[in-house]
Amino acid sequence: MNVRFVMSPILALSLSFHAAGQQVSRGNGDSVPSVLGANAGLDFKESLLHRIAMDEAAVRNAESAHASNGELGRLYAELGLEYEDAAQYERSEAAMQRSVSLLRHAPDAGPNLATAISHLGSLHVAMRKFRESESEEQEALQLRLNLGDRLKIARSWNDLAALSLAEHKIDRARDYAQKALDEFRMDGRAAVIDKLSARYALAMAFCYLKDCASAIPVLKEAVEEAKTMLQPGAFPIGFGNFLLGYAYWKCGNMVDAGPQFQEGTTAMSVQLGWGHPAYLAALRQYAAFLKQNKQKDVANALELRIRQAESVVDVHSIQSSQGMFGINGLR
Repeated sequence: MNVRFVMSPILALSLSFHAAGQQVSRGNGDSVPSVLGANAGLDFKESLLHRIAMDEAAVRNAESAHASNGELGRLYAELGLEYEDAAQYERSEAAMQRSVSLLRHAPDAGPNLATAISHLGSLHVAMRKFRESESEEQEALQLRLNLGDRLKIARSWNDLAALSLAEHKIDRARDYAQKALDEFRMDGRAAVIDKLSARYALAMAFCYLKDCASAIPVLKEAVEEAKTMLQPGAFPIGFGNFLLGYAYWKCGNMVDAGPQFQEGTTAMSVQLGWGHPAYLAALRQYAAFLKQNKQKDVANALELRIRQAESVVDVHSIQSSQGMFGINGLR
């Protein structure tokens, strides 16, 4: 399975894209050619669709071979995650629900069942099915509490932080994110993605609370760790730069905000530039910054690109993913 990192799912899924990044000029934001590039992300989308086809074939073959519930549950979970990456949310939901159903009838499926339920809960955040997500995330947390694995318990807290952000329960989101981050810092098994996702959730909670000044050191720490531990151009680096640009902007630091916005959205375009709704949400924030920074021509060009992308993207995917990354709630 491709290791993914989505924020909303912020963060709620322990994942990360691995497509190679591209170099970006650290200018003042006067031009954004790579962000506007029509082919940005298309190679990644083709690769993603190829992986989906392979996963679909693997499921068919396993079903024909009468594979165990545990094996089928794992394969459906992988397929569901790939569908989610492609913003095919209804297909993802069906696959993840099938995974959970199978794992409920698999022996010793406790950890895998909790993970599958948590993935489904994160997907329901993106689909704005918050009541379903709350039930699923609480069930996953209880399963993990019963198993006693503190790392996975902290991952549930992280998932609940993402849900809370989407529901605009910001104090709860901040508290869950801080609890998760404290545990990830102490647990040597925690992956870099665990710590990054908790920091991003915490920083976003600060910005929701109109305290972006407190978010800036959290984001700087996260981006530096991401650059140290991940491949250049990796999605978590780009997303962190985007958030840092937003935080600088809201603190009135237009000089530092521009390069961070440009670098972040350009990196995000490598994976999502084919028109993923999360990417378009990030571009809308960048366009708003450019207008306020008196770069109206570039902002208008960016908004035209957004409209063009929306015209060829599944409208239902756009509408159903308003919680994606928590970006749409930033003001």
